[in-house]
Amino acid sequence: MSRRLRIENCLDALRPMSEWLAESCVALGISDDLSYRFDLAANEAVANTISYGYAPGARGTIELCFDLTHGHAILVIEDDGNAFNPLELAEPRPASSIEDSRIGGLGVLLIRRSMGQCEYQRRGGRNVLTLKSPVLEIQHESH
Repeated sequence: MSRRLRIENCLDALRPMSEWLAESCVALGISDDLSYRFDLAANEAVANTISYGYAPGARGTIELCFDLTHGHAILVIEDDGNAFNPLELAEPRPASSIEDSRIGGLGVLLIRRSMGQCEYQRRGGRNVLTLKSPVLEIQHESH
């Protein structure tokens, strides 16, 4: 039972996206912990796409597809923005002191650490980021 959402490249779309993802996790019986990790990863990925993937003022679309298959939850995020593979970014080196630390640059690290597997492809002029995690437990509604 694949669930789909299409949003515009606007930061105002992040809240409805999170609500859709939460509803999708409930519908697919995914645990609260895994739902939280998908929401964190999706928000990081989509916010970066919206903020940096398009020329200022350019309109675009971001499509999300969430599915449960073969014991894995899979979220595919596709956008028509500039080609960019976030997984090619080097992991940030830890700062030696608080004064040397910088704001930002941890989003891709959060995505990598919260998901079991991350893949990127450029297909048909679109960025395709696939986030996958094993489903260790499935919630069941109790009646």
